[in-house]
Amino acid sequence: MRDAVQELRLALRSRRAGLTKQQQADDSARVCARVLAHPAYASARVVMAYVAARGELDLRPVLEDALARGKVLALPLCVGPGEMQARRMTALSQLRPGRYGILAPDESCEWIDPTRIDLVLVPGVAFDRQGGRVGQGGGYYDRFLPLTTALRVGICHDFALLERVPMRPHDQRVQEVITPAAHIVCPG
Repeated sequence: MRDAVQELRLALRSRRAGLTKQQQADDSARVCARVLAHPAYASARVVMAYVAARGELDLRPVLEDALARGKVLALPLCVGPGEMQARRMTALSQLRPGRYGILAPDESCEWIDPTRIDLVLVPGVAFDRQGGRVGQGGGYYDRFLPLTTALRVGICHDFALLERVPMRPHDQRVQEVITPAAHIVCPG
């Protein structure tokens, strides 16, 4: 029997899959523009982002900008079940197919201490205005985020910003959410 979180994941993944390539590209461009204009991004020395997979919004322009500005760019590398590390990218050519077929840093990329990270751009299937997050289901970010004091900014499509998402005790919240049409600062 499926629970509410599984049902929500299925429904929103299906909605993402129904987007045209142009809709996905337009939404990604708008989200990237919001991230690049964010004061926290401008001041961050160490930025952790992600490589889009399964209909997530593509942050490649942000990744390229971070490298061009000389910021330390960290991307997640899955190193075990539910466990990921931040690894420093000096060029996007260092990406290799990793777990689940998602592009990830080459294992030779330098490990980044999570306490050095200033800003984490967090992917999610859904977020709510209180900072609640529904991820892909592996618990990687729920285990990683407590290791850092960085500003946590959720990234999602407009239709994935909900009034309330089901949360479990171990689920980690974000402090802000950016969608193509909005930038929300979460209470608390």
